[in-house]
Amino acid sequence: MKIKKIFFILILALILRSIFINTTPALNPDEAALGYNAYSIIKTGKDEHGQSLPLHLKSFGDYKPALYTYLAIPCIKLLGLTPFATRLPNIILSIFGIYYAYLLIHLLTKNKKLALLTALVLTISPWHIHFSRGAWESSIALSFVIIGTYYFFKDRKYLFILFYALSLYTYHSARLIAPLLALSLFISTINDLRSNYKKWLFPFFFGILICIPVLFSFLNNGGTARFSGVGITADKGPLNRSEELLNHHNNVKLVNRIIHNKRVLYVLSWSEKYLSHFNLNFLFNEGDAVPRSKIPNMGLLYLIELPLLIYGIYKSSKSLKFQRSNALFISWLLIAPIASSMTFQAPSALRALFMVLPLSYFIALGIYKLSTKSYYLLIPIYILCFAFYLHSYFVQYPKIYPFAWNHGFSQVIPYVENNKNKYEHIYFTNKYDQPYILYLFFSQYDPVKIQKQIKLTPPDQFGFQTVEQIDNITFFIPQQYEKIENKSLIIASDEIIPLPIKENFIFPDGSSGYNIYIK
Repeated sequence: MKIKKIFFILILALILRSIFINTTPALNPDEAALGYNAYSIIKTGKDEHGQSLPLHLKSFGDYKPALYTYLAIPCIKLLGLTPFATRLPNIILSIFGIYYAYLLIHLLTKNKKLALLTALVLTISPWHIHFSRGAWESSIALSFVIIGTYYFFKDRKYLFILFYALSLYTYHSARLIAPLLALSLFISTINDLRSNYKKWLFPFFFGILICIPVLFSFLNNGGTARFSGVGITADKGPLNRSEELLNHHNNVKLVNRIIHNKRVLYVLSWSEKYLSHFNLNFLFNEGDAVPRSKIPNMGLLYLIELPLLIYGIYKSSKSLKFQRSNALFISWLLIAPIASSMTFQAPSALRALFMVLPLSYFIALGIYKLSTKSYYLLIPIYILCFAFYLHSYFVQYPKIYPFAWNHGFSQVIPYVENNKNKYEHIYFTNKYDQPYILYLFFSQYDPVKIQKQIKLTPPDQFGFQTVEQIDNITFFIPQQYEKIENKSLIIASDEIIPLPIKENFIFPDGSSGYNIYIK
């Protein structure tokens, strides 16, 4: 029996997404929240805040869609509360996403080589690998949309609607991207839809029915709370600029109010953020500004892929053979950054992850249109770029950005647990994001106990909250040393503590991660 080439591509994808997954990268707070809440639901049927089977996790006040947590439950039940078990649902579904991308392109183009090339480009894509190796809801939402799109063109209406609906339960950005993509699919098949609209009536009502719970939860707290924190209106720059420009005019005429209107400036800000996702520097050189979402010393795609992408887009405009797939992925590419551009943190590799499939397709199309002789030059350059990426990710990443991934918590939390009952007070640095959830995760803290005592701080300017106290552990160090009680254990970062260091936890780059003091 001949083994299909796609099988080898999927094996490579699995290796790249699972190797060293328990330690590289270190677990971040968002992942810990998803994993610990799955653990809490297993133990108690409730999340960390005592909510029974929620559709959104209150978490740090960011109201994460809870589907990822439910997907992680069987993994954590079987394997325990570990980074690997927490990340396993994304690893599995990212592989399915690659496989269904292959099926989708093969279905649309009837060209197996182009479908295989797209699957291979996606498999080794730094952008896709990065967000497949953690508990990232955006990656799972992308896979659901890819699978749903395949079933749309296979005329499996209920499966199309089901997987698109699942993406809404998975990630905030999908709640805008998935409906827009669905609309573009309907527009592209409008003639068929008109003649067969009766076949869509029951699937349409099925879609409404299964989306009602997430819509209700979104309007009740989940979506509104999240958007108020990271939405484009959270950026007060256009508002302040509008007031500044109006103050420059002594006589504020109607024309000035129109030109310098805050709404106009917000639209301009949105357009700038939208276009920034197509910035070549963002895609091929520097990547995301957020260290947790970028690879050191490179962009989201390989530099060799820039001419291939341009060539692929050029060829798509000349080719009638792949008209359906070209039209699909052009519209997909234009829709993909919309949700990300409506936040003040743009461009965002995480929120714009939906771009990775159409970009991979056009890169693959560029490769497909090359002459066979060109492959002798292309393949060695690709291998060099890939090797550089692997070195950047597995060797340089832990050294350059240890703080971004809250490195060291898996070592320092067991130390805290072993010494917890020896001291009346423990002060734990809050220099690293949301230390309380990482403490709950790595200590496997009893969910019943945390549900009884958890108390969030008031929201900050972005709507985020945290927990400052669990048992005798305070997750901040007072600036005034005299406020620290005697018989205290202090786990500090760069805070100045006038005491000798008892023990030190070192980051991979050799710098001091955590200093242990005793008062």
